Amino acid sequence: MNDNDIRKSERRTVECELRIREQASGSAQEGQSRTIEGTAIVFNAESELLDDWGTPFREVIAPEACTMEFLNSQDVKMNLLHEREYTIARCAYGDPNASLRMSVDERGVRFEFEAPECDLGDRALALIRSGVYTGCSFEFWPQDYDREETNGEIKITHRKFRALEALTIGMDPAYRQTSVNARELYEQTPRGIAEREERERLAREEQEKAKQAAEMRRRHLENMKREIENNTNL
Repeated sequence: MNDNDIRKSERRTVECELRIREQASGSAQEGQSRTIEGTAIVFNAESELLDDWGTPFREVIAPEACTMEFLNSQDVKMNLLHEREYTIARCAYGDPNASLRMSVDERGVRFEFEAPECDLGDRALALIRSGVYTGCSFEFWPQDYDREETNGEIKITHRKFRALEALTIGMDPAYRQTSVNARELYEQTPRGIAEREERERLAREEQEKAKQAAEMRRRHLENMKREIENNTNL
């Protein structure tokens, strides 16, 4: 990892405490809980050997890298299998009524949410119960970190995240996918940024055209109404 790496998003997959919180015995809906909870980021735990930038290294997330204050400044999505289209919970800037609830303790960043009553929510519950989904990932942008090299082995200790974009529930917790997919990387290039800005410009133009068309229809209806009133008064 070098100084340019802080401009790139990172993704880490960890074996986490992922479970469904069941209703207490004797409750009205015993066994029907839809609360999914787990630990997505573990502090002070050394990772397996990573090879993100062509140089093998291990990394540690320090507690100060991801505090509750930091989490409350982020817009964090909970996704399935790293897919943005599969967002099933979200917490935007510490909203107390958000569907995704996060907390920080001495072990790391914990989360919980109610699986939505839709296909994605039902799928998450079924696959966690069956043991297919066993891992959690987090996607972040690093900012401050320490680099140590001992006996040829590099260790990176993250001291501060610039952003935390998403948490993910998925498979294969032993597999460390340590870079974002091609689309996400491309979106950070000058050409990708230019294309995104062009798409946003076109979208704004379409919105403006729709507003103008709606205004023309409104005026046309008003003119028709006035003509009908005038004809009625003749």
